[in-house]
Amino acid sequence: MSSAQSTARPATPPPIQSSTDAPRAALRTSGLRAILAPRSVALVGASRRNLELVANVRRGAAEAVGIHPSNSEVAGLPCVPSLSALPAPPELAVLAVGPATIAASMRDALALGVRSFVVPGLGVESGADGPAAVRELHRIAEDFGAAVLGPNCMGSARPDSPSAWLGTIPASFLPGSVAIVSQSGSIADAFLALGPRYGFSGVVSCGAELNRDAADWVAHFAADPATRVIGLFLETVRRPHAFRQALRVAAEAGKPVVCLKIGRSEQARRAALAHTGAIVGSHAAFSAVLRSHGVLQVDDLPEMIELLGVFSTARRPTGGRIGAVTESGAEAALLGDHAERNGLTFPALPESSRRRLRADHPLLPTDNPLDPWAIAEPVAAFSAAIEALADAGAYDLLIGQVDLSRHRGETEQTWCGAVVRALADAGRRTHTFTAVTTVHQTDPPEALARYAAEHDVCLLKGIGSGLTAIARAVAWSPGAGLPDAAVPPPPTAGIAGGPAGLPAGPLSEFDSSALLERAGVAFARRLLAESPDEAVEAARTLGFPVVVKTDGPAHKARAGGVVLNLNGPEAVSDAATRLAGRVLVAEQVAPGLEVFCGMVRDPVWGPVYALGRGGTEVESTTPVTFVGPLTPELVRLMIRGAGLETWQSPLAVALLAMDVLARDTPCIGEIDINPVVCAPDGAARAVDALIVLTADASPDEDSP
Repeated sequence: MSSAQSTARPATPPPIQSSTDAPRAALRTSGLRAILAPRSVALVGASRRNLELVANVRRGAAEAVGIHPSNSEVAGLPCVPSLSALPAPPELAVLAVGPATIAASMRDALALGVRSFVVPGLGVESGADGPAAVRELHRIAEDFGAAVLGPNCMGSARPDSPSAWLGTIPASFLPGSVAIVSQSGSIADAFLALGPRYGFSGVVSCGAELNRDAADWVAHFAADPATRVIGLFLETVRRPHAFRQALRVAAEAGKPVVCLKIGRSEQARRAALAHTGAIVGSHAAFSAVLRSHGVLQVDDLPEMIELLGVFSTARRPTGGRIGAVTESGAEAALLGDHAERNGLTFPALPESSRRRLRADHPLLPTDNPLDPWAIAEPVAAFSAAIEALADAGAYDLLIGQVDLSRHRGETEQTWCGAVVRALADAGRRTHTFTAVTTVHQTDPPEALARYAAEHDVCLLKGIGSGLTAIARAVAWSPGAGLPDAAVPPPPTAGIAGGPAGLPAGPLSEFDSSALLERAGVAFARRLLAESPDEAVEAARTLGFPVVVKTDGPAHKARAGGVVLNLNGPEAVSDAATRLAGRVLVAEQVAPGLEVFCGMVRDPVWGPVYALGRGGTEVESTTPVTFVGPLTPELVRLMIRGAGLETWQSPLAVALLAMDVLARDTPCIGEIDINPVVCAPDGAARAVDALIVLTADASPDEDSP
């Protein structure tokens, strides 16, 4: 690279790759409907040892038959001695047999014409021969284009349908709009035992994911008309490209995905690796993937349950203005505290609504949240208060803060029931999101919970957790990564003179900044000098004041390798002499807000980008991160999330240019641009940069 002058920028921009370029063919949804809701099913290995499974495949109106060599029926399930004895192939075969006979049973079913399978339970993948047995099952299934759920799974469950589920399906497992995709069988089973707070369109335990994985199931539920929200519990992601495409399909369908992934701690990573045999990957990079696709990430199961509940209703919260009734002044104060923490408000009841309410209930307080508890007839008072809030037209959501515990007395349960019914009526009349929050963690009376679920009244356990879930639902927007042409693309025509062939390790600052400048990043003018005399000449060319710094790769400021505000030849010469060796002479940029832009190439997810406050304090701040490839809209979200909208245009150009460079140059492992100095007038220029080269290693392509 030349040391005589800063590098010119080509004028023509290259095309910006959108994440929509990923092939949809990577998703494999064929055969999944038959796994979840088969019209006919054969249970191979039906016996009294798996009575729960026998009972579950008999659910619904579909044809179900067992395969048993000698019994003509098992617990009411009619049986035949072999698959070949069936008059027609079933849509689904459940292989509840020992590991030694699974492959033979699958071949028999495939020969009959079966193309969907559930392989529940343990065994086939364990032991010294386990990996070879799994590979053989995979080959058999792929040869016939068959879909397999499992092995090592609890199976699949759907209300009112035959379910290949190993455990008990409770009577409270109701039809609804929540889909669960879980790589843990016990977590999936926990949702079946949730009770009637909301209903389900399906629950799937993915297990070892022979040839259908979590990505395929997310895409399936995204296309399912009965599903409004998808809950996703992950231990690993086996096909990153397909996973990202599935998230995009869900976003395009307007269906939120709520994701809980283990593997944040080292202990959890070891447990996940031992359990799945797959690389867990960087949690920070995974979070960036979710953020880039509009996925709602949660940290624990109760948080996930509440958020799924908010999205399960037909009416979603559209804003943060709350109208509420409560049975306690203390609970009203708690509502206020948690609402303020979550950016929600309690606007006053309009005066016309106050007058109307006082006319019928002169003793009823009219401050929002309304507290009718002390009124002589609480049922009528609660109902009137909710009606007044609903008819005011001033609220985006209506909340009843009452304690729906099945352990309360009959009187209390009566007015709590009145609140639920009044909210149901108000929501139906005004098309407003309605919910009940409670301080109790105990379950509500089952009949009342069923009524609430059937009438789109969301039941939330806990005031704080409930309002947090509502606030996240209000802020959610699908399709976060869709392109937006309003942000200009980077002014590049391809990256000439890249670092291919150079050894791994950090580039010098001059080489790093020159490469980034060719990609389109705006830098302060700078020249390279091999001696104090050349440094003085460079300073005269640039104009005083200047900065002189070593051309080493990293942490120059902390090591004393940067000398600022040099206003004359003697000062420049002295600084160059003291620093010794090759130095960089750059124009002194006026002080401004210092910002950091960076990229690190994750081995699973590829380039992950960060934006935040920079300078010497960069390591003590939390940047906004998104995974590439960046789109203009993702860049807009990054800049807004970092609170840097004043410098929208130059920061967008820098981020998109950095993305092009990272995608075009796989040997770049890291990029640090720190700081970018942002001036009050909206201009921004980078003054330091570091590029670290690694082996040319892109993330592995998804295996078939």
